[in-house]
Formats: sequence, C-alpha cells, structure tokens
Amino acid sequence: MNLDAHYVLSRDATVRPERFGGLVYRYDNRRLYFLYSRDLVDFVCSIDGACPLGTMLDAFLATRALPANAHDVFVNALMQLEQLKVLEEAHNAEVYHRA
Repeated sequence: MNLDAHYVLSRDATVRPERFGGLVYRYDNRRLYFLYSRDLVDFVCSIDGACPLGTMLDAFLATRALPANAHDVFVNALMQLEQLKVLEEAHNAEVYHRA
C-alpha cells in the first residue's frame, strides 16, 4: 500500500457502521466483511481521494488521540481492504460519489 497515493472506496463496496464496528459489503461478488473498530470504520468512510492516504491517516489519528500503535494497526487493516478491492488508488478508480 502506498501511503503517498490518493485512495477511494471502490464503487463496488459500501461500509455500514454498526455498534461493534462496521460491515463492508462488496456488490460485485456479494461478499461481506466485518470491521471490529468503530474508529477504523469512521476513517474508511472518510477516505475520499482528496489527499494522500498517509496524510489523512496521520490527521485522523491525531484528532482521535489514539495510541501510537494505532498507525500500524490501521495500515495493516487498510492493506487488507486494498487486497479485497474495497479500497483502490484514486487514479485507478472510476470515482463514484455517493449522495
């Protein structure tokens, strides 16, 4: 995962916050994934391709006052979401704006 790149949520995926964290649903393959951190769900929902992912992550972690190890935890989770094609680099994506 390139933290200097701009990322967006795939147009084939959606994230729904839940009490335990959130659900990620992929429309194209009908797969459902669970995120067990509400902070992670909030961050993933905020990814819009406007600035580099690393910059967004640093700002998010600072505003939430999360522990130092949260950066590595988030990066690992984001890498998995990229492998699952839930997140993709903005220049590779057909940007889809949800109303």
